[in-house]
Amino acid sequence: MGVSAGEVRLKDAIDLVFPLAGSVLRPDYALPLWQSLRGTLPWLNDEPAAGILPISGASVGDGMLYLSHRAQLTLRLPQRRVAEAHALSGLQLDLGGGIRIGEARLRELQPTSAQYSPLVSFGCGDEEEFLAHCASRLEEMAVRCNLICGRVKTRAGEAGEISGFSLMLHGLTAEHSLTIQQLGLGDARKLGCGIFVPHKTATAVGAA
Repeated sequence: MGVSAGEVRLKDAIDLVFPLAGSVLRPDYALPLWQSLRGTLPWLNDEPAAGILPISGASVGDGMLYLSHRAQLTLRLPQRRVAEAHALSGLQLDLGGGIRIGEARLRELQPTSAQYSPLVSFGCGDEEEFLAHCASRLEEMAVRCNLICGRVKTRAGEAGEISGFSLMLHGLTAEHSLTIQQLGLGDARKLGCGIFVPHKTATAVGAA
């Protein structure tokens, strides 16, 4: 469950950030996005350390997500995979609206004391059970921090619905911050789950 330290060399992961040209996404884009990307990069299937970060969009209540001109697709990858992943540049996606992937840039992981994931899944919808899984996994990674659990969320997966919670980790050391960004928590990294990014504050997680 999740990625072990034996499957990724710490300080080896990096974000590859692609600008997106397009205006709208369907809210359940995560699964069709994954299916499209692995069609171009079939090795993603067998790369446990790889993850696809969620794409940010704004909802106005009409069932679509609207992208800003700064919208981007971000892959978290071992550095040895970066050159191959550039093959996504120029790819056209149909995710509810026409989306084109631009030329990528590299972004190093940033060690901050607060890290956030909009959806972490351990295959359960019970908060107490979820937090127990988180605590066990963090202990395995020797990561010490405080946890703030947000709202229960669901996402479509290939084997059925995925349940989980938004999660803030705070009080992280720089070393532990990088560890959690590289290893993540829980399942479904290719669907945007369990991947952490820096967050400026540990408040209002329940509203995320």
